[in-house]
Parts: sequence; structure tokens; C-alpha cells
Amino acid sequence: MNNRNSRIRNRKSKDGFTLIEILLVVVIIGIIVGIAVPRMSGKIGMSLDVAARASLKSIETAIQNYEMEHLRLPENLDDLTVVKDGKGPYLKPSEITDPWGQKFQYSKPGTHNRGFDLSTTSPEGTEFNNWD
Repeated sequence: MNNRNSRIRNRKSKDGFTLIEILLVVVIIGIIVGIAVPRMSGKIGMSLDVAARASLKSIETAIQNYEMEHLRLPENLDDLTVVKDGKGPYLKPSEITDPWGQKFQYSKPGTHNRGFDLSTTSPEGTEFNNWD
């Protein structure tokens, strides 16, 4: 019996983790997060820039399609999101906003040797447009 009680006591003392083991795991996770987060944050900014360029091209194509079907440029970007004269829509309403939630700037006639100007600016000040 005495031998059995000592085995039960040994088994109980081995259950769970010690405070040192838990702290070690927390420190390791902290180090990994400290390395990964700064690297990821730069990638998020770059991916938003790529998304802005892709959206710009998509809107530009939609404007050109609108012009081919209606023989004129749209008055504003909202014209691309509705059915007009039985034609359209060319874009969803959510597609005329940039990745930062701002509406793309559209003007006609364009001032950069184009029929229209289309642009947006990131919160960091980077400009994306259809004339560069």
C-alpha cells in the first residue's frame, strides 16, 4: 500500500505545466510575433498599393466600355454602376472606391492628354492615376 501511495503522489506532481514552462512559451511566442509583425505590416501597405492600381485599371476599362456603348464618357463614376439606356452596369458600387475607402476622383475632359482623368491618393500621400 505504501508503494501505491508514493506512485499516486509522483503522478500528481507531474500533471500540468510549471510556471517556468508557461513563461518560456509566452516569451517564445512574443519573440516570434516581434519578428513577424513588422515584416507583415510592410506587405499590407504594398498589397493595398497593388489593389489601388488594379482597381484603377478596372475602372478605366469600365469607362472605355461605357464610352464605346454610349458614344460618350460617363458624367461621373456612379453612371458605371447603374443600367442606363438598357446597358450596364459596368461595375459594382463598391468597385468605385479605393482600398482605403475613398471614392476615386474622376474628371472629364482630362487635363493630361486623355479623355478623362482618374486618380486616388493613399493616406501616405502616394498618388495613383491613369496618366503616368
